[in-house]
Amino acid sequence: MEKNEQIELLFDRYLANDCTPAEVRRLIGYFGAPEDEETLRALVSRQLGSAPQENAALTPAVDEVYDRLMKKLIFRKDATPAPKTQVPTKHFSFPGWSRLAAIWLALLVSIGGAVYFFARSGGGSDETAGEVATPLHIEKTATGERRRIVLEDGSVVWLNAQSKLSYPVSFEKNIREVSLEGEGYFEVFRDTERPFIVRSGAIITKVLGTSFNIKAYREDPTASVAVLTGKVQVNSKESTIQITPDQQVLYIRKNGNIIKQDGIDAKAKSTWKDGKIQFRNVLLADVVKTLQRNYTVDITYSNLLATCPVHADFEAETPVGKVLEMLSVSFGGKVTKRGDTQYYLDGTCLQP
Repeated sequence: MEKNEQIELLFDRYLANDCTPAEVRRLIGYFGAPEDEETLRALVSRQLGSAPQENAALTPAVDEVYDRLMKKLIFRKDATPAPKTQVPTKHFSFPGWSRLAAIWLALLVSIGGAVYFFARSGGGSDETAGEVATPLHIEKTATGERRRIVLEDGSVVWLNAQSKLSYPVSFEKNIREVSLEGEGYFEVFRDTERPFIVRSGAIITKVLGTSFNIKAYREDPTASVAVLTGKVQVNSKESTIQITPDQQVLYIRKNGNIIKQDGIDAKAKSTWKDGKIQFRNVLLADVVKTLQRNYTVDITYSNLLATCPVHADFEAETPVGKVLEMLSVSFGGKVTKRGDTQYYLDGTCLQP
């Protein structure tokens, strides 16, 4: 994985208060590396738009953040903690914007967030500052691509099209944690001593050993977790829900609501890993998103069809034109090809 992707992933997780202590230490380490300055400047600029201005009320908090940041960077560089009574000596130089980075961090998460930052990273203690974090690995899939990934503990993940899985090369002693953007099917090796956690945006899925499907594309209005075997715990800021086979948690991004649904066909939600595309009472608007992730095409449709429910089964290698023709018949309409990769669906929604 490219280092810039590691930095971006950790920076986003830090802003969401999702970093583990080891990840916070890794992020701090990047702030002390001159070669990473351009990447970090771009990330901070993306978040704030421009450099913040200090003011009298914020200065003490910024000084605290900066001092602790510098201590951690020095301890991390030396890998040998200084005596607790000794003030660390700045015997090597940092980029001039390190203080500005501390200001940015303080503003990004507020004064309270800055306290959280250091509480999660070990509070600036000597005992934890010298630890070396396990490197992350990222797997990405392109349009129409599916990939099988075997993790260090023997767990298997199938990654759907246009998705990204971030995971450590080796898991920690007391936890197994990965991050998912997009869709993934998980078969988790059971380990009662180390829970398996999947972070996917605003929801966190926790298991000991089970199989389940997570769909969490950033552009979708909802994210879902469906269980095939075992028991899964899904957490959001609002609530915690446990689900068992053929149950699903639906997270609504707009309002943060989390809903438990019974009697779903969990197996149908994961057939994509076997090269099949199945829709069971799926709105056409969502069907189109799925098709566009699997085919390099642009599909538009009449507004009258957006909420039309679709029940259909296709092989993943079926040409997209044929797929759309079959769909158009189901809702009494037609498909028009408007270019090499452009299609338009029209018609009326025929309810069963």
